[in-house]
Formats: sequence, structure tokens, C-alpha cells
Amino acid sequence: MSVDHLRTMLNTLKQYSNCEISLTFNDNNQQPLLFVYYKNNLFEVINAQTLVVDTFEAIESTLTAIDNEIEHKFKKTST
Repeated sequence: MSVDHLRTMLNTLKQYSNCEISLTFNDNNQQPLLFVYYKNNLFEVINAQTLVVDTFEAIESTLTAIDNEIEHKFKKTST
């Protein structure tokens, strides 16, 4: 998925903050890796395995966190 597309999706979460919209990122086996929400003016990135929640104010820092988590997961499974 392109960064521009992901940025658009995060902007949509922010724009419709009064709705219950979330993003789920799955691995190649369709197992959830991350859940992303926008609540209380913050993006929440939740690791599906550890349930650790990281919060971010800005879209750019959220993009970086998502990219890092996905990259880390795929490096871990490819070795």
C-alpha cells in the first residue's frame, strides 16, 4: 500500500472522528497485525499480538509507526 493511500485513510479517520471507523492491517495469512483508531484527537496504533497501544498526534508519526511495525513483523517472519 502506498504512503499516500495510507495518509488518505488516516485523514479519513480524523475527518470522521465521531464515527467508529478503524483500520486493520493483516499479515499474509490474514492474521491481524495492527489496529488503528482515531480517538480523543489522537491516533491509536495497537499491536494485535501484544495489545500494546501507542498514541500519536500527527499523521506523519502515525505513518512511521505503522510502517515500522509492519516492516518489523515481516523481517521477523522472513528469517
